[in-house]
Amino acid sequence: MSGFVLIEIEDGVCTIILNKPGKKNALSLELLADLEQNLEKLQNDEDLRAVILQGADGSFSVGVDLADVTGTPADQEIDDQIERVNKLMQSLPVPCLAAIEGPCVGGAVTVALACDALVASENSYFEIPATRLGLLYNPGSVARLHARLGSATLTRLLLFGERLNAQTALQSGMVNWIVPDGSAYEKALEITSKVANSTKAVAATKSLILALEHGRQNLSDFNEIRNEILSSAERKGAVEKAKKRLGIK
Repeated sequence: MSGFVLIEIEDGVCTIILNKPGKKNALSLELLADLEQNLEKLQNDEDLRAVILQGADGSFSVGVDLADVTGTPADQEIDDQIERVNKLMQSLPVPCLAAIEGPCVGGAVTVALACDALVASENSYFEIPATRLGLLYNPGSVARLHARLGSATLTRLLLFGERLNAQTALQSGMVNWIVPDGSAYEKALEITSKVANSTKAVAATKSLILALEHGRQNLSDFNEIRNEILSSAERKGAVEKAKKRLGIK
């Protein structure tokens, strides 16, 4: 791997750092390949409790590295790689948070929004300048952004290429928390400390939210999953622990 992605794991929380500070963590093909490989490794980590994605040195990412952009159909590979990264992030059975400092631009917006929630610093901003580059943004990514953000916000981002500050992003539902500059990661870490240890319930809840976001109508399989969880040893142990904490016999 290239070393453009750093991984730190402590107490079940995996911090993924986009590490190309000289280019404000631009998403080069090498960096995306590195990120993809690391996300693949995390898929079967049974000790994983949460993931935090951040950029190095006060920037999340300025988007695709233009050094890799050709202006030809070959650029489809960049879109495909971003799409693979996004699917891997969403398939992780644990909560994933993006800690946003500074710019979050272009493909980095879709990567951040592949996470379950965003923590943004006051100085952060979000922008997708695709049309200025003569590009129809990846339709799969557009569909996912539309499900998450709705037409009004997506029009501002894609059609008009507007730069949204943290407060506007919060109001639009893109961002979940705003914090002082330099503290996005600390807030994300605080949030992960409250994630339940009930791994089956957490994984199923994440999957259900994503299914609803993607427009799923038939949720019968989730009723089956719910019944399995209701009779699981993990749930019984969680209830017993809660009763003990409250002094209930």
